Amino acid sequence: MSGYVNKTYGGKSKDVDEACAIYPPKQRDVIGKVIILTLIVLCILLCLFISIGFYVLAKPLKASLTSVALRNLRYNDTSTSSSPYFNATLAMKIRIENPNFSFFEFPTSKGDIMYDGRFVGEVKINGQRVASYSAMKTEVRTEVSYRDNQATSSVWLKNDIKRGLIILKIEAKLRGEVHLVALNESTVNLKCLMYLNLKDEVIQRLWCK
Repeated sequence: MSGYVNKTYGGKSKDVDEACAIYPPKQRDVIGKVIILTLIVLCILLCLFISIGFYVLAKPLKASLTSVALRNLRYNDTSTSSSPYFNATLAMKIRIENPNFSFFEFPTSKGDIMYDGRFVGEVKINGQRVASYSAMKTEVRTEVSYRDNQATSSVWLKNDIKRGLIILKIEAKLRGEVHLVALNESTVNLKCLMYLNLKDEVIQRLWCK
């Protein structure tokens, strides 16, 4: 009886056979295709949501004062008067920016000009249309005036006139619509501070939020 053992070379190992049994080649192809299709569907949905937001949802608009010219400035000499006052005409340029796909339209709107919490003038902005992806400028002229007759509060105005600097606050809301696929009501807020230099008769500083 021979002591040699028959051996087979070139055959598949047991581990390979078990792997093929668990994950047949056809099943692996199906799983790969499902993953690819899932990724494609997710990309399509993402593009769809971005498109909806681009064409339907309105982006916030922005309004600011680009320049203010001071005209016809008058104020009294606080050393000889117990009733201080100031009066001036403001020539303002307002810029409105529309970052949306469609135009923004608003009716005539009004805003307030305040000094130390007191109403001193009104801003009237005529209704207009702002084209898509653009900005427009409109000019507004208004008069500001304030006379302080109260002895308890005239100290503040006297001090401001004495130092030659008056701070005014402007607030206006432009309520309109962005004409996308669905109309979007939108409000543009104009909030600015300006420093009136009485001695040089100029706007020393202009800041918008």
